[in-house]
Amino acid sequence: MGSGTANRLTCGKIICSDLAEAIATGPCMRRRAFLKNACAVSGAALLAPRFHALSAITAHSPTSSPKATPAQASDGIHQHRSDTKFKIGAISDGFSGDFEEALKIMKGYGLGWVEIREVWGKYNTEATPAEIQRIRQLMDQYGFKCSVVDSALYKCTLPGTNPVTTERDTYPDSGQIDLLKRAADRAHAWGTDKVRGFTFWRVADPSSIYPRIAEELGRAADAARAEGVRLVIEDEESCNGGTGHELAAIFKMAPAPNLGINWDVGNGYMHGEVSYPDGYQALDKSRIWHLHLKGMTCGPGLHDCRESFADRGVIDLAGQLRALARDHYEGTMSLESEFEAPGMTHQQTTRRSLEGLLRVMNEALSSVLIPHVGAALVAAQPIIPARDTAYLGGHKGRPYV
Repeated sequence: MGSGTANRLTCGKIICSDLAEAIATGPCMRRRAFLKNACAVSGAALLAPRFHALSAITAHSPTSSPKATPAQASDGIHQHRSDTKFKIGAISDGFSGDFEEALKIMKGYGLGWVEIREVWGKYNTEATPAEIQRIRQLMDQYGFKCSVVDSALYKCTLPGTNPVTTERDTYPDSGQIDLLKRAADRAHAWGTDKVRGFTFWRVADPSSIYPRIAEELGRAADAARAEGVRLVIEDEESCNGGTGHELAAIFKMAPAPNLGINWDVGNGYMHGEVSYPDGYQALDKSRIWHLHLKGMTCGPGLHDCRESFADRGVIDLAGQLRALARDHYEGTMSLESEFEAPGMTHQQTTRRSLEGLLRVMNEALSSVLIPHVGAALVAAQPIIPARDTAYLGGHKGRPYV
């Protein structure tokens, strides 16, 4: 297809009745049935720096009238927004520790959701009152909603246990509930009700302490309820709930209604679990309230696993996205990029990973659109030289809590 045809296609409209349902249905849907009883969704390609993404799948408009103009919000890059059930965002410090710079970059890709972890060189739970207010002002200015406030809740040693990890407690066990309360204060200030947490530093036999972990999660859930927030617990490889199966077992013992899951689609590989479909199938889907999206590469037998660009490696992200749509997932999701590719800065690595993620999402959608125009809607130009695109894996370049 010629470039002129592609340009005409990306300047038009695409009609869909339910984007998430369309993704789940797969390529067998007929064009006429797909267009019938539809709602208009902008199909104009979303122009990010040297990358075109289909806005209908990559962005969810969190505000009806952002205070910033398109030029203010994205250095002159005009946005095309549409509502979908996939509320795509990213952890801001993957792009920059300067929160405003991060929002500008994210806005350029059409994102409307931000997960807040580190800001201006410190963990958000240590931000000053003035910084908390500034974060909210910037979110309003650039038209963002906060998906999750990250905290280091229970990323510490459970008293009486001997962790196998070399990690050290940033916050001791005695200070965990106070930490949760600080995170809850920030959640209210930034307009979300979700706070991220963990399952204590990993021991040699995690299953032996599941009841204790569940009890502590219940205690935290009670404190969170008193503060008016929900907890989303991540499957972190350095913690006892490091896979989908492990987290599922813990959650069966922890039924608090405000206790949910932050499903990281890559971390389980560090313990030999195929996150999708195996890990995902083990989870109670109704308790998945947030996701981390990334890429992972592994050696034979799922050994020597490491983070990679989101469109590279062993994770079936397209299948995961279709499963989320099939299961009527309506929560938020974030790109998490924690490594630096050789010859690239962390920001360049995160940009490249986001572009790969958007490409995977677009391809998952294009398979159920008119087949011969799908490719025109997924034009992509990587921001790195062609010789670097063969890079498949990386390492965690910075110590995140």
